[in-house]
Amino acid sequence: MPTTAQPELHRLPLRPRTVPVVLPRDVQRNAALARANEIRIARAALKREIAAGERLPAEVIAECPAEAHSMPVAELIGAQHRWGEARTLRLLRRAELSETKPLGHLTPRQRRALIACLEQPAL
Repeated sequence: MPTTAQPELHRLPLRPRTVPVVLPRDVQRNAALARANEIRIARAALKREIAAGERLPAEVIAECPAEAHSMPVAELIGAQHRWGEARTLRLLRRAELSETKPLGHLTPRQRRALIACLEQPAL
């Protein structure tokens, strides 16, 4: 019975296993609270920039900065000067998006549709 040569398997070097560092519960909680506070402060600054016209919502949607990743789309759109809930919801309906959809979870198609709706004149 003829033997066939087995192809040589290329193996990646194994990484040494490390033991995860477990922090005490209060240290973890304080770190999470500090991070959440940083995000809230950054979001507030972002919304102020949008309201002042220093930054366009379309830019933020295209870039999706880390502080806006979990921000609801309606919150970002509604931050514009003279944009209330009704106008925001009308735009989101045109873009076929839920107002609670997080900005970071938008697909590329949804992102393009939302930017297109923002750039169109109001109906």
